[in-house]
Amino acid sequence: MSTTQESAGGAERYRVSSLAVDPDASLSADDGWIDMEVRWLVTADTVGSKQTVVGRTVLKPGSKHDIHRHPHAEEWEYVVSGSAIKHVGDDSVRLETGDVVFVPANVFHGLENASDSEPVVTVWGYSGAATLEAAGYELPGGDQA
Repeated sequence: MSTTQESAGGAERYRVSSLAVDPDASLSADDGWIDMEVRWLVTADTVGSKQTVVGRTVLKPGSKHDIHRHPHAEEWEYVVSGSAIKHVGDDSVRLETGDVVFVPANVFHGLENASDSEPVVTVWGYSGAATLEAAGYELPGGDQA
């Protein structure tokens, strides 16, 4: 994964250019990451974060992030462009460009592209964890990915 300029001094070492970060090729459809382009921007590895993750995701038409939960972190998701359906607990809400949604820790949630023709781009984050492993990632039925 490409990160910030490791040799840079000052505040530059905390800057991340989202398109300079490689998409995470390890994410599997078997674990609920259905045809998604996920880039981990702010993490313990990229900038030394202790309690924060920020990422950027592109979901093509037909793409989705299946229902899952993070036992140890809250999550928020902001729609940069496009439209999506966010599932939070037993409810679903349509999101449009400029909308943000909050998910409490340990609540099942998921996201799907609501368009048949346009991608949806989101910026999202975890509060309370600096990596996916620290946040926890559980599928319904107790399966851990």
